[in-house]
Amino acid sequence: MAKFVFIVPPLTGHVNPTLSIGATLLERGHQVAWISLDNNLSAKLPAGGELLLIQYDQTDDEKRESEQYLDIISKKVVYGIDSIKFLYEDVLIPLNRHCYNGIVTLLKAYQPDLIIGDHQLFAAPIAAKALGLPYCTSVTAPAAIKIISELPKVHEWEVNQIMALQEELGVKENHSLACSDLLTLVLTSQYFFGEMDLPSNYQFTGPVLTERRIACEFDWDAFKSSTKKKILVSIGTTFDHDHKKAFFQKVVDAFKDKDLTVVVVSDPQLFDSWPENFMVYQQVPQLDLLPHLDAVVCHGGHNTVSEALSNGLPLVVIPIAYDQSHVAGRVVRTGAGERLNFNRFKANHLQEAVEQVLSNESYREAAQAVRQSFIDAGGTATAADLLEQTLISQPKQVKPHSKFLFVIPPFFGHISPTLSVGASLIARGHEVKWFGITPLDSKHIPEGGSYYYPEEDLIPYQEEIQRILKRQDDGPACSGPEVMKLALEETYVPFAKMMMPGLTRLTENWRPDVIVNDCITFGGALFAHKHQIPCVTTTPVPPDVMGDTEKSAPKIFEWQQNLIKDLQKEVGITDDGIFIHSHQLNLVFTSQAFAGFDTVPSHMRFVGPVKGRPNNSPFDWEKLNAATTPKIFVSLGTLLVDIRKAFFEKVIAAFADQPVTVVAATPPEIFEEWPSNFIVSGFVPQSALMPHMDMVICHGGFNTVNDTFYNGLPMLITPIAYDHFHIAKLIEQAGCGIGIRYKRLRVDALRETAFELLENPKYRAAAKEVQHTFITAGGNDKAVELLENFVQEERSTLVSV
Repeated sequence: MAKFVFIVPPLTGHVNPTLSIGATLLERGHQVAWISLDNNLSAKLPAGGELLLIQYDQTDDEKRESEQYLDIISKKVVYGIDSIKFLYEDVLIPLNRHCYNGIVTLLKAYQPDLIIGDHQLFAAPIAAKALGLPYCTSVTAPAAIKIISELPKVHEWEVNQIMALQEELGVKENHSLACSDLLTLVLTSQYFFGEMDLPSNYQFTGPVLTERRIACEFDWDAFKSSTKKKILVSIGTTFDHDHKKAFFQKVVDAFKDKDLTVVVVSDPQLFDSWPENFMVYQQVPQLDLLPHLDAVVCHGGHNTVSEALSNGLPLVVIPIAYDQSHVAGRVVRTGAGERLNFNRFKANHLQEAVEQVLSNESYREAAQAVRQSFIDAGGTATAADLLEQTLISQPKQVKPHSKFLFVIPPFFGHISPTLSVGASLIARGHEVKWFGITPLDSKHIPEGGSYYYPEEDLIPYQEEIQRILKRQDDGPACSGPEVMKLALEETYVPFAKMMMPGLTRLTENWRPDVIVNDCITFGGALFAHKHQIPCVTTTPVPPDVMGDTEKSAPKIFEWQQNLIKDLQKEVGITDDGIFIHSHQLNLVFTSQAFAGFDTVPSHMRFVGPVKGRPNNSPFDWEKLNAATTPKIFVSLGTLLVDIRKAFFEKVIAAFADQPVTVVAATPPEIFEEWPSNFIVSGFVPQSALMPHMDMVICHGGFNTVNDTFYNGLPMLITPIAYDHFHIAKLIEQAGCGIGIRYKRLRVDALRETAFELLENPKYRAAAKEVQHTFITAGGNDKAVELLENFVQEERSTLVSV
């Protein structure tokens, strides 16, 4: 079965047909999702449908802007050609520009087999083109196509608007992408559309009417007991400006005291009173009503006209703006109704037009002819058939299945990002394994992956491994050179030697296409070089954390080089050069801007933070959601066990009696009792928690730093050892936080600094800027793209050789 995604604007008339087509595709066993700005759409989706919500972490002004597109349309008084200019310049182009990045992000994550974009959401085909994904178009307003022949100059202007947007968004084409060359679904019949030669990619489906049934107040007893002829009067959901009152006053004057039952869709409070033969509701069960009516008066919205004609009802159409003039023209041309001018008609004109369509049987006969053309076109089933056939006709561009081996150290901060990238690779159909020298709980491994722990090969090293791990707590007491010695000579080098037998055993039976080694697991890169296996490095810390020792500390640099060369010789590598990292691809899990790099080596690619590793840790969400005070997340990561109690004593002293809620990521048993405004847990679902926080206090572990700024939060960083000091410098340079060295951390300073970060908006503003650089770096999608391309290039090289 296939994955379809509909990309829709926040306009009811454009969304409803996709719900019907999507429901049919779901019934046929496909996966179907909708990409939209409208959070309320989830309640309208058919069972099994998925909403992919375009979300932005915005300022209040930006949020208001993104919610006002419908308001702009409904409140603006505009007519005729002017309405088209207004629609493009004030609504469609800004709307599409606003949606584009969100659409791209969601398409990368969802990976649909086929995209169906609304004809007014040009961002959909632009995103599809940029990502190389096949797309179709649904046209809910066929006038958008008919305008080619009816108003060629207007059409040319529209095309120029769309092409300018395409170029702005980085897709250069010599034609508009708005209508798909693959398949453009025109949601009407050829008969109602009218004569016009169209290429074969344009297919008429007839109206696609969703079987939506709305629960709303309506006096069915009064309605059905009436023996009078019944009409519906509506100007849809689009118009809500001052002219509405004048319009409905004419309706009242035309039909009060007439031998008609008039169902009006409008605000009942519009007038102090309505005539006795009027039934006025804000909302009506329109699809249920139509079979009981004799005629419809409307503005010419394509959905309302299609629904009326699908029931064989004649119409009086009073177009206001946009495509409604064309729709009204087709109603008149097919003989199914009459047309009035919105600005010029009087009450008597409306009365005469309605009497004419009710008394002259030719209008109903013409409406019945249109109805039959709709039935013959097929509607929903035809649209679903065409989408399935289009998908079948597309050549499958499946990237070859590949085998990735992540070689990881026994430090969870370095393991965690690889779990996320590995999960994304598995979702793309690849095989993924992890290799390490300490056990790893299976709950951390993504479904479909596996962890290889060479227990037998590591028996001689167990005491040494435990000693090395315990030594990591000595870091806070060490000087800079001592920390470097602890890291390189006493940790990374011995771990690399221990890995070799296990890697040999694993790769004898499971030949990976690429080894992905963490930047401190030298063993993975060295094994790859020795056995000529393509290699990639992952770097979950700032890449220049040790600085340029070659220039700043030549003696230390010389010591580093000799240490690595000795290690390489010991594992059997005699080539000149240093091979503890890949020279072809290094994935760095931050943004170039945050890392402070002006120029970047060609093999180094900043992909930003990666997210999505499994984390189902239990948490007291109820207490968190009940909290009304600012929320502070506090963590020391998974290392630094010895200082944990002293650190959290200061945190308690600083915030126990303050109007804040503290989420403390630490084993609760380090204290017998915690303050009531603390939520304490040894393991927390950190990524899920961050969107609920207002700031973060931590030591500078890079995963916590990434989670913090990915959510645009300010940070109080208390650097303790290792890379923490460099990260603190980057944070302060970016203006998104404040650093206080752990050895100088006092309770008053901790409290005062936290409230400065909470109350001074400049820190959050700077954090939002960092967040933007993180998101645009690409994350999981970019990392997977680079890894897949790397394997492809390696295979191509082998073939050419």
